Amino acid sequence: MAELDPAQVLAAMNDIARTELDHSTPLELTQRLTDDLHLDSMNMIVMAVGLENRFRIKLDEQDAGQLATVGDLIALVCRRAKEQA
Repeated sequence: MAELDPAQVLAAMNDIARTELDHSTPLELTQRLTDDLHLDSMNMIVMAVGLENRFRIKLDEQDAGQLATVGDLIALVCRRAKEQA
């Protein structure tokens, strides 16, 4: 896969948040996944699986501990896409 544009990943996250998690406002890079967006472990799985399917990548469970913000998740998806190209 070619290098991902972070804007593509943000758009995909917004789509997943809207359709799968009933989140109505646009996501912002600085929003914290648990504190601001109130994503619990199940919601994080829904987001991760959606991103995996959309970008044909694999996210590991250990990755979740390193993620605090929307921007962190975007960076991880872009990194995984590059690694798995």
